[in-house]
Amino acid sequence: MFGLYPAGPSWVRTFALGDCSSRDLQKSLVDLAGFTAAIQHQPFGQYRGAVLAQFGQTLLLLSTTPGACEAAVTPTVEMQHLLWSYQEGYASQWSAAEIRSLTGHSGWSELLTNARHEFSRTCDQVAAAVDGTLQPPIAVHAVPCLVMNEPFLNEDDDAFYSQMAAMSASMSVSEDLSCGL
Repeated sequence: MFGLYPAGPSWVRTFALGDCSSRDLQKSLVDLAGFTAAIQHQPFGQYRGAVLAQFGQTLLLLSTTPGACEAAVTPTVEMQHLLWSYQEGYASQWSAAEIRSLTGHSGWSELLTNARHEFSRTCDQVAAAVDGTLQPPIAVHAVPCLVMNEPFLNEDDDAFYSQMAAMSASMSVSEDLSCGL
């Protein structure tokens, strides 16, 4: 139903939806696993799957074949082409700067490691969502941090001027110090 994508069969995993509706699957993955909901566009062409959700460079495709109740996990079109290039021996055509600008990774090693990890994680989460066993991640208590780039208040407000005066006073340099000029 989904066919073969450029990166090959090792980069596609299909799931039978069974009783799980596509809407429930999407909602579960968005709410519990940090996926981004998609508008069911078809990046690989007609009848090759409509994007239901995305996590990083990995897509969850929904079958568009009438009567089929399947979903598939596969990398994005751009990532498919990079993986194909690597598998077919064209890796040397891509510089580290190009890989970094396209993917954010420093080179092939980092790209492949992270792509495998993301693909595996996505497959595990989709399987759990289809089974109805997906749980939210365990909450980790964050250490509060100082906000450095907090926006200023309304500039027409007196509070803005008092905040600027307080910042200026806290940053003032003692007049006893010489500039060394």
